[in-house]
Amino acid sequence: MILKNATIVAALAGSLVGNANAGDESERLLELTHAYSLAESESLSLLGSAVPDSLKVSIHTQFRYSINKRGDDSTTLAGPKNDLTLGFTTRRTKVGIEGKVTDDISAKIKFSFSQSSGGAALESAVLKWKLSDTVTFRAGQFKPGLIREENISSSKQLATDRSAANETINQDFTQGVELIITDDDWRLIGSFNDGFGTDNTFFSSAVEADYAVTARGELKFGEASWSQYKQFTSWRGATGGLLLGAAANYQGMGNTNPSTVPQTEMTTFTADASLLGDGWNLFAAGTWRSMNTGAMTLTDGAFILQGGVFVSDHDEFFARWDLIMPSDSNPTVVGVSGSNDFNTFTVGWNHYIIPESHAAKFTLEVQHYPDATTESIVSIRGNLLPDSTTDQFAVTAQIQLLF
Repeated sequence: MILKNATIVAALAGSLVGNANAGDESERLLELTHAYSLAESESLSLLGSAVPDSLKVSIHTQFRYSINKRGDDSTTLAGPKNDLTLGFTTRRTKVGIEGKVTDDISAKIKFSFSQSSGGAALESAVLKWKLSDTVTFRAGQFKPGLIREENISSSKQLATDRSAANETINQDFTQGVELIITDDDWRLIGSFNDGFGTDNTFFSSAVEADYAVTARGELKFGEASWSQYKQFTSWRGATGGLLLGAAANYQGMGNTNPSTVPQTEMTTFTADASLLGDGWNLFAAGTWRSMNTGAMTLTDGAFILQGGVFVSDHDEFFARWDLIMPSDSNPTVVGVSGSNDFNTFTVGWNHYIIPESHAAKFTLEVQHYPDATTESIVSIRGNLLPDSTTDQFAVTAQIQLLF
């Protein structure tokens, strides 16, 4: 576009030299030079950035084969012979675009394609302004700083999916503003937002909270850098460290127009610890949630413990246990109490095709769900299926590509 504009300007300038008097020629050349300068500036704006080479496009895809086995006497099956479920799934397909307006102001948007319909939807859209070396302001659609497992990218987990405990209680995406203050060994994150799971909503949506505030604090010990804690994995040869975090979220619902829920207050607390070593990692976290509707109060809890260790530069073995502890006051689910605990046990193997990179990774894992889903509040996600009986098993083989 810029070269084409320059060619046009040069041709017009040559025509003027041959056909206009000296005074008119100089005046018209100045006008054309000014017009060319404006066209060049507009072209750069259309490229989306005033910072050269800052525009980046990323693609994230996960393709898997799943096998799930439930008890043949489960009332959630269409028939006794339907206890085995298997097949291929494009679990995640995401496209991201990011770029800088200045060295301190940037934007990033990401689209996610539905695994069932293939339709694309906006996942996140964040405007980021680096106010100083230690302070960053964010605005848009993002995951607020609350539950650490949820804030680790799905491409950088140990297992193919986040834990069942996380999927049941996590904050998901919201819309709001956030301030992040980062020092060498500590970080504070504060957010004012629309509440849990309010992505792609208009301000008058009935699913939005009236208001929500989220705060998280982290302390870092050891030599590991902040960037090392953007994943659970710790490569061979990596420096070690410990990250301690605690966070809280409070939101009120049902007091403003419109609303489809009674007046409700929800408070969530979480605490976590991440330990990184030379080729190994450990992570533990606990979450507590209380919902008060006036008529009743529900208090739920969750816990996760996981770890991984490399046996070669390419191969990492991992294990995870997570637990959901619903309130005794939870309403019935499918005719039975929804207040029973729900456990998940996971073991697996990651093969990193490119050492020290998540760009090409193969994962094989086995999961055991010893408890019935119909007797708990667990969310049905990933390879977990509805089951009124105990001892559900699942095997997943997945290939991931990032570029």
